[in-house]
Amino acid sequence: MRISTDDRCRLQSRELFKPNTRYEGDLNPDGSVRLIELVEKDVPQAKTRREDGFVLIDARLNRGSILAAIRADRDTQ
Repeated sequence: MRISTDDRCRLQSRELFKPNTRYEGDLNPDGSVRLIELVEKDVPQAKTRREDGFVLIDARLNRGSILAAIRADRDTQ
């Protein structure tokens, strides 16, 4: 399969790409291009509240839970 770009450097292939989907592209030293589909992850949200001009988090954070979340994120990549 041969794919060409247009004058605005856009690629289009109904067989390879999904519509309205983002991809990360890498150019390899041998001249090949690698495209990886970016998938959205569910990210935990902290509940916040405003008090006296400050934004406060309504949760107790500890070092262990923060490190566990960072490790879990790194493991999925």
